[in-house]
Amino acid sequence: MELPVGSAQLVDVGGRRLNVWSAGDSGPPVLLVHGIPTNHRLWADVVPRLWAHARVIAVDMLGYGDSMDAHGHRVDLAAQAALLVDLLDVLGLERAIVVGHDLGGGVAQLIATTSSARVAGLGVVDGVCYDGWPVPLVRTMKAVWPLVDRLPPSALGAALRPALRTLFAHHERAGAFIDHFVYPWTRPGAPRQLAAHLRSLDSVYTQTVAPFLSRLDVPAEVVWGRLDHQMKPAYGQRLAEDIPGG
Repeated sequence: MELPVGSAQLVDVGGRRLNVWSAGDSGPPVLLVHGIPTNHRLWADVVPRLWAHARVIAVDMLGYGDSMDAHGHRVDLAAQAALLVDLLDVLGLERAIVVGHDLGGGVAQLIATTSSARVAGLGVVDGVCYDGWPVPLVRTMKAVWPLVDRLPPSALGAALRPALRTLFAHHERAGAFIDHFVYPWTRPGAPRQLAAHLRSLDSVYTQTVAPFLSRLDVPAEVVWGRLDHQMKPAYGQRLAEDIPGG
């Protein structure tokens, strides 16, 4: 599917191929990390605004979007964070500004607290944090992961569409985004893949790193939607208060 700027390619990271959308060749590297069940297309309105000022890298985490199937590999928050640090190595980037949404916000917190030397700045956009997740919609999906595992791909896609629509405050903008988010889950093997992601969701990772947020020494921005009915704005306020200068 055509991208508004830049190009995408599969990057081999220790035998795991990650889809990387790159745009811009000057300025600070910015790594953008999506959530569940989205992909790099989450940032379709963001990358065109940044690429003239930064080297932008919007990645599909392992088992999402156009990255390889994660069968046989861990997909929990810690594993995804470690893999993205390895991606920085492969791309020859010593440091990057790491920005994450939803699950990607949790990944960003893990990278910032466990690999702080690699992080030049931190951005969390309605990100999972503390003990506040899985959010209600995803918690419901996790509870029925054995059913998700057995769904035909077309049925999974049909189920995801109305569920994702409820997450948009501006429904008129939902259509194109949802098409891009749902399509990868209609491929053969996708229900098994999503079930694996759902099984791996555990707030223990963000709870473990929470005490270390106050030690961060990088520019940080916490951005939250006032109408977010899944990850409540109070979590964003707490996060901003816990991160120095956030």
